[in-house]
Amino acid sequence: MRYLLVTGLALAITPLAFISLPAAAQSLGFPDDYSLMSRSSDRTDAAPATPSAQTLDEIVAVVGEGVILESELNQAVARIRARAGGRADQMPPNILRSQVLDQLIMQRLQVQRAQERGVEISEQEIDDGIRRIAQQNNMNMQQFTRAVAADSMTMDQLRAQIREELMVSKLRRQEVMSKVAVSDEDVDRYLENQSLRNAQDREYRIRHILMPIDPGADTATIEATRDQLEALRQQIVDGDADFADVAAAHSKGENALDGGDMGWMEGDYLTRTFRDVVPTLAPGETSEVFRDDRGFHLVQVEDVRGNDSLANQPKVMVEEVQTRHILLKPNEIRDNERTRELARQIRERLEAGDDFAALAREYSDDSATANQGGDLGWVQPQQQRLDPVTRRQLEALAPGEVSPVFQAADGYEILKVTDRRKRDQTREAARERVRRTLGEQKSVEEGELWLRKLRDEAYVDVRMPGYQSTDGG
Repeated sequence: MRYLLVTGLALAITPLAFISLPAAAQSLGFPDDYSLMSRSSDRTDAAPATPSAQTLDEIVAVVGEGVILESELNQAVARIRARAGGRADQMPPNILRSQVLDQLIMQRLQVQRAQERGVEISEQEIDDGIRRIAQQNNMNMQQFTRAVAADSMTMDQLRAQIREELMVSKLRRQEVMSKVAVSDEDVDRYLENQSLRNAQDREYRIRHILMPIDPGADTATIEATRDQLEALRQQIVDGDADFADVAAAHSKGENALDGGDMGWMEGDYLTRTFRDVVPTLAPGETSEVFRDDRGFHLVQVEDVRGNDSLANQPKVMVEEVQTRHILLKPNEIRDNERTRELARQIRERLEAGDDFAALAREYSDDSATANQGGDLGWVQPQQQRLDPVTRRQLEALAPGEVSPVFQAADGYEILKVTDRRKRDQTREAARERVRRTLGEQKSVEEGELWLRKLRDEAYVDVRMPGYQSTDGG
């Protein structure tokens, strides 16, 4: 069963005791595997251990001022095995445990950073998240509570996990998304390059294998890593091994536990690593081994869909309304009742034929528009962030009509619609789509750098026997 939580970043729980980010969040640079959650030794909601468990439970990693216990790691590995099915059996046990431990470490580091930054999550935000999970799985709260219990989890434990995931999401927005900016020049450059590429807009279903190279690795180590991946590629090409199984067993990438599955990626928005490789592959084809600053890569394209250019996208027509308004705000001199009465008197003068612009200049408390006779220009009621009451009034008025006095968010308002039109906004929509996706692409790169820096700057002491680093460093 799959449960989804949609917040600032989409979150997923699979099963309930395991929280991960789906492809939408991965595209922002925050991989699924880094969000693995389990009951933490530094969380207050963890169930008390029995005396025997306290005796046997060992510390497998010290992370900052907290620890990860062997019982936590065992629980997380068990959930991964249940989720991955037979694919997990393709991975040597120590590699699987090492990958899961690295994921737990990264999640713990992010939670600790969020706590240091004072990131807070309200009970209302958690309640909203739980309701969304239930709604997206077509459950009422009673059914959802039973489903949580069936996964051997209490609602308090679920709330604690959702709180931590939301803390991490807020932290990422503060420390990563806030640094991502896409200029008009970026959009222009992309559109120009896209035109030269015949504006092909395709999506690729990709699987990926990463074998990282440490920045200080010597030539012999680099060549040995390349040779190992070349040998694995040959097994895949010869049909002696399945790409997904090889990825699960050998890849150190974020999607290794999913058989390297990166989901659908739009061809025009591929990251720098894949941009020159993926579009050259046919469905089912495996790339040659290639390298970037992270290490050696191998990709396989499972499927391709779509070939429409942005130039051939359906027209986007938006309705715009040219309008003026008079806004009256209660203040220390004029209370709410007097403000409403003044608005009523102004409305009567408008009905008697007084000029709207003149009255707006005389009475409106909107300093941004009063000198222009209350002119708001051309407004898109369905696109702009308008007060819902204001939007309904605009939608109901014909050109030349004046609204009744109504109470909006900032006070009492009167509107006049002077004209309506439909405008072709296809080009603007295309540019906004490009801007949004370029932002996601930059976020992937910024997110990877942020996670590496977070790990490099932190105190981490791994004590797990047979541990093999899988963090790509």
